[in-house]
Amino acid sequence: MRRFLSQERLWAPADAPEEDRILPHVLWLPHDQPQVLEYFARMREILNRYPELITPVADEDLHATVQKIERFDTQGRHVDAQRLHDAAPALQHELSGLQPIDIEIGPPRASASAAVADVFPEAELHECYLRVRAGLLAAGLVLPPLAKYYWGHMTGGYGLTNTDTPEQAERSDRLASELGRGLRPGSRISATISSVWLVLERQDPAANAYTFTRVHEIPLGHHEVGLQA
Repeated sequence: MRRFLSQERLWAPADAPEEDRILPHVLWLPHDQPQVLEYFARMREILNRYPELITPVADEDLHATVQKIERFDTQGRHVDAQRLHDAAPALQHELSGLQPIDIEIGPPRASASAAVADVFPEAELHECYLRVRAGLLAAGLVLPPLAKYYWGHMTGGYGLTNTDTPEQAERSDRLASELGRGLRPGSRISATISSVWLVLERQDPAANAYTFTRVHEIPLGHHEVGLQA
């Protein structure tokens, strides 16, 4: 296990202003689906046995990232909550032809620096990713380069430290083993993506966590777009 929030992943240096730790994102949030929360609570029970290695994600912070958005738009304006509200109609237009997506989450596994559960089906999620990007770009927002293929996943915990001693390596191996078999039976669950959220996401290196403020929900399918969050 490696520390997830390594220098390469930090959005801002340690002495940067607090606002530099906040970036706009499009997320899928599972908080209206209790089976998803229960699934990650089961994962959290395993991760809690290894507090020196990994930081579990709290229920309120669970999410799947669809797209990161850069801090300034094409006209150099800071992308704050109002700017995300302004981008909502273009995003809704692109998602209006995409019906809710039935997905499967799991099984859980340990990656190099996190505890994750992959999300399927790949083709439908990739289409959603492309539509989200098209809407954001049409709204004048700036995005990272296009991924060759969208990786659907949810993170249940972030690596806290580099396991650079034999004892830590043994514990890391044990964590991976427990995570791989600890949720059986029921290592995969079903859910539905019926909307995505424009949010302001905060990276907290001290807590080894990501939090976010919801700004605007965008339903999949044909809906009118309002200006309320």
